Amino acid sequence: MNPHTHFLFPFFIALILNKINLISIELVIFCGVIGVVIDIDHYIKHIIHSKKDKFSLIKTWNMSEKFHKYNQRSFIHYKKGALIVSLIILILSFINWKIALITTIGYYSHLLLDNIHTGKTVKIKILNIYNNESYVEIFLDIILILTIIFIIIL
Repeated sequence: MNPHTHFLFPFFIALILNKINLISIELVIFCGVIGVVIDIDHYIKHIIHSKKDKFSLIKTWNMSEKFHKYNQRSFIHYKKGALIVSLIILILSFINWKIALITTIGYYSHLLLDNIHTGKTVKIKILNIYNNESYVEIFLDIILILTIIFIIIL
């Protein structure tokens, strides 16, 4: 899934927790950011493997979306990494349970979305930036945006 979906899904879950006065709106936003930041490993792998333009976000994005030259996921996207992150979250829960909760939502929603097989995609190129957007993801994004708007209006 793409960054906007990785933001919207945990943001939506955290927004519900905000509406029942469990967490602040700042933590809702932070939860969405965590859902996206998990993919920092794509950027790090690009820096390691790229011969030129190592620090280019556009080149990193295009390598992920169009060329798929190498596996861009690090251990945090797999079982062993999930166990390590879970242990860290467990320890964090004794220090600040709200931060542990939103970290859990952001991290595990990211893994869940990454493991949804979405099928047919629309390939888009805007300027020098390539994007593959699945019909499932487009539908999910629309539902999430409309639901978030509805929750905010309530």
